[in-house]
Amino acid sequence: MKLFGRKKGRKLSLRKQNLMDILLPSISLENEVLFQKIFNSDVQKFLEIGFGYGENLIRLSKERPEWTFLGVEPFVNGVASLLESIDTEKISNIYILNGDGRDFLTKLSEDSITEACVLFPDPWQKSRHVSRRIIQQEFLNNMSKILKKNSTLHLSSDHPKAQEWILKSITNNKNYDWDIENIYDCYQKPKIFGETKYMKKSIREMRKAMWFKFRNIKEC
Repeated sequence: MKLFGRKKGRKLSLRKQNLMDILLPSISLENEVLFQKIFNSDVQKFLEIGFGYGENLIRLSKERPEWTFLGVEPFVNGVASLLESIDTEKISNIYILNGDGRDFLTKLSEDSITEACVLFPDPWQKSRHVSRRIIQQEFLNNMSKILKKNSTLHLSSDHPKAQEWILKSITNNKNYDWDIENIYDCYQKPKIFGETKYMKKSIREMRKAMWFKFRNIKEC
């Protein structure tokens, strides 16, 4: 699969580069021994694909210390920021893959993830870029396989075209049931997520975010 979008921004600080060189290998999901250890465990696992700067993983890891948290992010600067937070706050239940979440899903066994989220993925709003959007039927099917039955998949976006695309894609997929009581629920951020750097920028720019909660019913 080809990964679109930038993979690195400004030059990393010396500390962050050292963390990429030293800390990342010790908690990287590319480490086969570590990978097997994590997935041979019965501990509940939360997966975030496209974690940005990792604020939600840090928050959740503190609130659910008995869980294991898995984060996948292609943007090097975001990975370095999360590593800095892990190191500063001495967090030991987060593991990282600096890479493509679509590829990662294909490596996981069925029913291995308890809960997952993809928050504010790149909307790729132009029609010629539709194929670049991460929310595709293949992605949703792969996600359904690795999620436990009746577990939750959280999706969100602050871009109208992406919001429409998410709803259209997931309502056309028999593996998911939209967990909603009132349409206004879509405009309420779930309590488990905090206000990230990106969310604060979105609010300042008066973009209206929508939050979707889907139950994995595994019909296919």
